[in-house]
Amino acid sequence: MRVLFCILSLFVALNLLGKEINITYPSCPFNLQLIVMRNKGLLEKEFAKDGIKIKFHNIMKGTEQIQAVAAGKIDICGSLNTTSIIIAAGKNIKLNLIRAVCNSTDTLALMTTNPNIKSVSDLKGKTIACASNCTLHQLLLEVLSKNNMTIKDINYKPMSDAETYDAMFANQVDAVVLASVEVINAKKRGAKVLTTARGLMRPKLVVAVSESFAKEHPDWVKRYIKVQDEAMEFIKNNKREALELAAKDLGISYQDAEWLYNNTKLINTLNKDDIISLRKDIDFLYQQKLIPRKVNILTKGAGIEIAFENFVRNQISLCAVSHN
Repeated sequence: MRVLFCILSLFVALNLLGKEINITYPSCPFNLQLIVMRNKGLLEKEFAKDGIKIKFHNIMKGTEQIQAVAAGKIDICGSLNTTSIIIAAGKNIKLNLIRAVCNSTDTLALMTTNPNIKSVSDLKGKTIACASNCTLHQLLLEVLSKNNMTIKDINYKPMSDAETYDAMFANQVDAVVLASVEVINAKKRGAKVLTTARGLMRPKLVVAVSESFAKEHPDWVKRYIKVQDEAMEFIKNNKREALELAAKDLGISYQDAEWLYNNTKLINTLNKDDIISLRKDIDFLYQQKLIPRKVNILTKGAGIEIAFENFVRNQISLCAVSHN
């Protein structure tokens, strides 16, 4: 019996040798759960007993996160906007949503330093920059649509978040769409907010994995969810320490971290309003020709909570849906 036990132990050790979980760690918008998980080493503690290493990757852009997942370089997108997921689904790249992160409605903003631009209506014919194929891009389109304009009525410049911020203060563009820390810094330098996402759209950040990873490692996925829940509990009980970690991680003041916290709704699951907004997002992105067809992300009974059975084939499976 002792020999058999030793053989089994050796098999398990060899099977786990060299295994790691690759996770994206975008610093924007405001991913407080992820910041706590990394800085407190919660994932490392959870998986250390199995010899599984945790490796974080600073990939900001949603489309780049998805490309990394498709290439097998990333296992878990620690925080990914649903706009990018919908656009990817239109290209037959399907992800499973395993948890929600936040609604960042009030920390996304269309901004300008141009004194001649008093309102959104003044943007016609102007040069506007933001990242493409993501929530910021969708917000720009939503703003234009509400004001009876289309992308053809402006000079749209797709840029990375850092390039967008710099371009505005170099007077290379007339307006930009920014998020989180960039919004705070831009305000401090005198930029004006023309509008936030409030009343226009409902931004949703989620945790996502590939279908293959979810099917091959359902236990790892469940354990990731458990750790994120622990991070949320830590934030609830140790708010000041969590915000101090965020301030240090993002290179901002505690007051700025607190503003981001107060203006970002941290969530673990998507509620009914989120699901309704997802359907609206799909319709809108189809109308804007960012997806070639209306992707099917939900059917009746497709939403399951913290369960990884019966994945909905050929759809984005929502495994982070609250039934309340």
